[in-house]
Amino acid sequence: MATITVSPQANRVRTDTTMRMQVCETVSLTASTKLLRLRSAEERILPRFEAGAHIEVNVTFPDGQETWNAYSLIGDPADRSLFEIAVKREERGRGGSRYLHDAISVGEILEVRGPTNGFPLDMDATSHLLIAGGIGITPIYSMSVQLSKLKIKHRVIFCARDVEDAPLLERLRSSSFADVEFHADGGQRDCYYDFDSLLRDPVEGQRIYVCGPQALIRTVVRISARQKWRGGAVRFENFGGIYDAPNPKLTVHLAKRSKTIVVEQPESIVDALARHGFDPLYGCKRGDCGICAVSVTSGTPMHRDMFLSEEEKESGKYMCPCVSWSASEEITLDI
Repeated sequence: MATITVSPQANRVRTDTTMRMQVCETVSLTASTKLLRLRSAEERILPRFEAGAHIEVNVTFPDGQETWNAYSLIGDPADRSLFEIAVKREERGRGGSRYLHDAISVGEILEVRGPTNGFPLDMDATSHLLIAGGIGITPIYSMSVQLSKLKIKHRVIFCARDVEDAPLLERLRSSSFADVEFHADGGQRDCYYDFDSLLRDPVEGQRIYVCGPQALIRTVVRISARQKWRGGAVRFENFGGIYDAPNPKLTVHLAKRSKTIVVEQPESIVDALARHGFDPLYGCKRGDCGICAVSVTSGTPMHRDMFLSEEEKESGKYMCPCVSWSASEEITLDI
């Protein structure tokens, strides 16, 4: 079994330098997705970024609590006067997206950190296959734009319930270098995209980039492994949730601190630890990077991350508390 190494405080993925940014324009991309254009409130040149990068935006929940939500940058990296993000309104979330939709308008000031990129293009690849599900199109779109600017032909598979759930689709289709296939499944499992056929034959040197719901990522990762794609061929970033857990309220015991906290969905364990002043280690807050991974000494984790191996998940000895939950009403973490 692989050893889980928790990164030291200095190696967090998040960027702690905060910028004040003003909303200069908002655009409705779909009925539920809003584009925000942000400029430096101090009229400064913005940090450089590449396709796949994201920023963190300070958002306020309905109960007054604040946190940092990550949003992929979809604007032109060459334009260092502007950041663009697309925010899907999530009714089942804690309220961060609703805050940006309902409380933020042109002229408002937001605190922003980043950019950070844990999902870059591999420019040494011989070809590129981009796969997106729903709002997971945001980093995939920026990758397609970058590849098109470099005049590199590539394929994009965009899956969503319907066209109304597919922001940026027409922008994607405008590139002559992108072979875009849109698949609407209506949310019906028996209508999902046929990834078995897509990934049946491994392509030497090709990189697959996938972003979207965890079920989509798991499908692509599982099929590519079964079809013997070369290790490292699949890169992913996910937008997951913990809302299918049987117990909405969880008691978390902190073994090394002899403390106990209560967490109630949709708050994550990591956010609850931060709220109680424990300053937990974390990076992506999507279950990708593994920085928050901790040992479990009792209880039954419900894994929602993409970092731990199947063997590690089955052991029940580790979990990523940024997205994972517990099937038991109590869980003890070795922190």
